[in-house]
Amino acid sequence: MAEYINVEKPFLDKLRQLGWQVIDQGIGVPQDPAKSLREHFKQVLLPQIFKDTIKSINKTADDREWLTDRQLDDLLTEIQSFSGKTLHEANKEIHRLLIKGTTVNKNELTGEVNPTVRLVDFKNYEKNSFIAINQFRLLTPGASRQGIIPDIVLFLNGLPLVVVEAKDFDVAEPLSEAFLQITRYANTREDDYGVKEGEERLFHYNLFSIITHGNEARVGTISADFDFYNNWVDIFPEEYKTVAFPPDEERQEVMICGMLNKEILVDILKHYTLFMEIKKGVEVKIVARYNQYRAVGKIIRNLREGTNPKEKGGVVWHTQGSGKSLTMVFLIRKLRSSDDLKDLKIISIVDRVDLEEQLADTLKYANESLSIIDSKTDLNLLDDDTGNLNLVMIHKFLQITMFRLSR
Repeated sequence: MAEYINVEKPFLDKLRQLGWQVIDQGIGVPQDPAKSLREHFKQVLLPQIFKDTIKSINKTADDREWLTDRQLDDLLTEIQSFSGKTLHEANKEIHRLLIKGTTVNKNELTGEVNPTVRLVDFKNYEKNSFIAINQFRLLTPGASRQGIIPDIVLFLNGLPLVVVEAKDFDVAEPLSEAFLQITRYANTREDDYGVKEGEERLFHYNLFSIITHGNEARVGTISADFDFYNNWVDIFPEEYKTVAFPPDEERQEVMICGMLNKEILVDILKHYTLFMEIKKGVEVKIVARYNQYRAVGKIIRNLREGTNPKEKGGVVWHTQGSGKSLTMVFLIRKLRSSDDLKDLKIISIVDRVDLEEQLADTLKYANESLSIIDSKTDLNLLDDDTGNLNLVMIHKFLQITMFRLSR
């Protein structure tokens, strides 16, 4: 009861203020799956919400819905067909589908063959469905327990994008207890027996999970150990700020406003999430930290609002290990999907060979071909107006400048 009153309900109330549809089932074990928009307690997504939303966000040029009931059933089957894959594999593949979309055989209205179907509307984020359900009961046949009940699950277009585990603030080590609960739900808790404890299908669609006790809240992906669950310290853009800074006693509210705002959540999904190999054979899922999200946002704002080179430019100060290379990747992704900035030429300048190699390896996650400036003969890569991505060491850049001056 105390957990619901002190943490869970305020979380739901804030989501409601942000325009989410909130289904508050109170406390206790839910008995009617229909209240959580499902046919039974084994379903991890909201099937009718998925079909209704996907149909509504895919229209012809003259604003007609074109997906048939059969095609929508096939899409629902496709988005659930990941049995036999690991959690990481399924999560990565579904993330690709959310970003790129999928196809069906034909648009029956226009005759187009193999048309793309969007699973998320990134251009008009308000057209997506945003639903929060608390006490989301799931039956888990064959597991050590008959079922699990995550405190809050957040659905984007019927897909469980975020899992929230809340603990009352008077619980001993509430965040570590909440993290342990998340790992149990996802079947990622390490033990000596390999016993199934939860339902990892719930996390096939997971963008990130949140652990909270109200005054403190942290966020992490399916790959994150407890030490890599981080605070979301600030709210950007500033117009979404409703909490006085520094918000030391309101971390939960800062995280909700800073990450679960509809526009920001869709933005994080598309531009600030990637799967990265951290060492040979080991790939993890990464979501941007707040400082990376804010830095990219301010760079974009300067480029759009600046009236001269000084106003358009700026300096982003990073500490060691704060993720400056990934900030560059997130920036490039954001630029390339912005109609007014997508044609900019990007030049990354480094001052050491090891940094050139490191950055070249990281920039591949920008999903763009990288041109490395090796000598004066590569000047043509910088002379034209092509909106490409380039990497150059500073002394080579100076050589290029001297060469140009001598001509």
